[in-house]
Amino acid sequence: MTMIQILRSHWESLRINGEIPLRADIDPRQIPDVLDSLFIFERLNPLDIRVRIAGLRLCEMMGMEVRGQSPMSFFDERTRARFSAVITDVMARPTAACLSLDTVDNMGNEAQASMILLPLRSDFGDVTRVIGCVSGPTEGFTAPVRFHVHSVDMETLNSTDKSARSFGFAEQGAGFIMDGTSSFRAISGSGTARPKRQAQAPNYLKLVD
Repeated sequence: MTMIQILRSHWESLRINGEIPLRADIDPRQIPDVLDSLFIFERLNPLDIRVRIAGLRLCEMMGMEVRGQSPMSFFDERTRARFSAVITDVMARPTAACLSLDTVDNMGNEAQASMILLPLRSDFGDVTRVIGCVSGPTEGFTAPVRFHVHSVDMETLNSTDKSARSFGFAEQGAGFIMDGTSSFRAISGSGTARPKRQAQAPNYLKLVD
């Protein structure tokens, strides 16, 4: 399966009676192959969405640490309004969204990418989180890469229970703590193409009380 299919399958396995999963329900041990490309966005208020967690691949594509930034900055200015409408819809209705993206790097090289956006509930039961992952160029690009929305496939979801549970991956916990060297780090942009990374064993996460 692709990374997008693996994440969607794990997300679907957490749905009980059609409920939207809690952020605390996400078990990173079940999706080790996705972690480098994983992200979680958080809505702080209706006009402000920020990156809460970002994997190494997304940071490499952007050429910098992206946690705390607006995900709108990943997109070409001409397509930011469209992406904003999509991510708002994902949390408001809620829906699942699959995006086909065109990418352009700092040297004008073009490629294709895919992204999935899936809603998550906070520990209070409200849908204020989006989990997703992005596939795209892994080598031979010059950061930063910018996305352009080519097409969007939206799927309306049915959610029947808004009750909150508090267990598992606690909202105020330390988050994604890696064994060994963290995959979440700042990457300096440069004018040279990024070389291929050496394959590494999957990183597993520690659950933190």
